[in-house]
Amino acid sequence: MHYRMGSSSSSHSHKSWGSPSDRSSSSASPAPPAPIPNTPYLHPVSLPIPAINAPHLHTVSLPHPNAHLHQPPVPHHHSSTTHSSMIVLHPLLSRGPNIMFNVMLDLAYVQLRPDCPPTRIWEFALQPTVSRMTITIPELPAWIIEVVNPHGITVNDVLLKIRETLNQGVTSHEMQMHRPSNAVSAAIESFRARSRADQREHALGVKRFDFLGPKVFFVGLTRARDGSDSWNIHFSQNV
Repeated sequence: MHYRMGSSSSSHSHKSWGSPSDRSSSSASPAPPAPIPNTPYLHPVSLPIPAINAPHLHTVSLPHPNAHLHQPPVPHHHSSTTHSSMIVLHPLLSRGPNIMFNVMLDLAYVQLRPDCPPTRIWEFALQPTVSRMTITIPELPAWIIEVVNPHGITVNDVLLKIRETLNQGVTSHEMQMHRPSNAVSAAIESFRARSRADQREHALGVKRFDFLGPKVFFVGLTRARDGSDSWNIHFSQNV
């Protein structure tokens, strides 16, 4: 799969309603414009004579009679929605068998597909590039993964922050916060299974990834359905 890097910014041209003759005319009594073919006849309207000592009002350029035929659609100002529709996620972070990433292990154990060069992990995570990403775990909404890089977030930044966030120990307050919940039972069972033969792990206690149970493999990100700029992270028991 080839990932095409795009520009981090885009330019848009905007058509002006006023014509060049409207802007260049500075005479107080401009000559009447020549009739335009296929336009409706407009009756002349007598304008009032300016009153003495009346405040000066700036002139306003009116739209061309045919402007409605060429007027571009007015863009909506919901920047998050418009911007979101233009964002492209890197293939390594998309849902699919593109990467093997066990969140319990160090990034040194991450494996890419044979046809994927390892340098791609240093490519930007999104196009256009962003400096902040918010990632939520649908099953565990209390733990938010915040990725920040003022120079542009890379795939490596995302993977590193996922592992860092999920490898944190769980406090007693966090444990109580998830009760009663099947996630707590899954976390305790996962903790006992992985620490049974390792006293060091047992001493460190329950970690956040224990709440995932056997689903410790990262399988991609998807856009949040609430219309925000956040992302949902997904896990699986195997890849």
